[in-house]
Amino acid sequence: MDRKNTNTKTILIVDDQPVCSYGLQRMLAEHPEFEIKSYVKTLEEAFRQDAPDIIAVDISTAKTKGIAALKDMKSRFSNASILVITNHDELLFAERCLKAGATGYIMKTAGRDEVILALVDVSKGNLHVSSRMRERMLSRLSGAATVDEEKKFDRLSDRELLIVQHIGQSKNNKEIANELQISVKTIESHRSRIKAKLQLGSPNELVRFAMKLQSAAY
Repeated sequence: MDRKNTNTKTILIVDDQPVCSYGLQRMLAEHPEFEIKSYVKTLEEAFRQDAPDIIAVDISTAKTKGIAALKDMKSRFSNASILVITNHDELLFAERCLKAGATGYIMKTAGRDEVILALVDVSKGNLHVSSRMRERMLSRLSGAATVDEEKKFDRLSDRELLIVQHIGQSKNNKEIANELQISVKTIESHRSRIKAKLQLGSPNELVRFAMKLQSAAY
């Protein structure tokens, strides 16, 4: 039996941006221990695939399901490692994704070497996050204080947190609704609940709060 084929780890890419799939293929060209088994643009297509060793997924592709989609993936592909590769800021989303079943989390701004390292780590069943995120998680575990803005976000659901990030990117209700494939009325209801949970008095306060956190994350 070919030893190379025996040790090769197969990857299923779930991302609705073809350029990202192409970029990952280029990165792996010199790493025969990894093979991209298939590339799909939706969760529905992903669930019709044979089980891979690794799933590289952007949670934005999940649209209405968001982070909850990771639980579905873990249920469908119980033996696969899940690596989230996304533009969503790690300080806000990484821990939640790990709790939902992801094995690793990196941002699309990560360099080639970090992407390869992340794939190696998750292929061995090890958790992978950036050094910045690792320090953040250790700080939280040690009981070190976090800024009040970050503490407040623990009160929000995964969906509400995603909406706040979109607000921080200066998107209006219609743009957010289109992105998440839900109604504008639903976005308005979410915004009202978010303001209540964060104890903010007006829509402008919510926008300022979201933009402040967005700018602090980079």
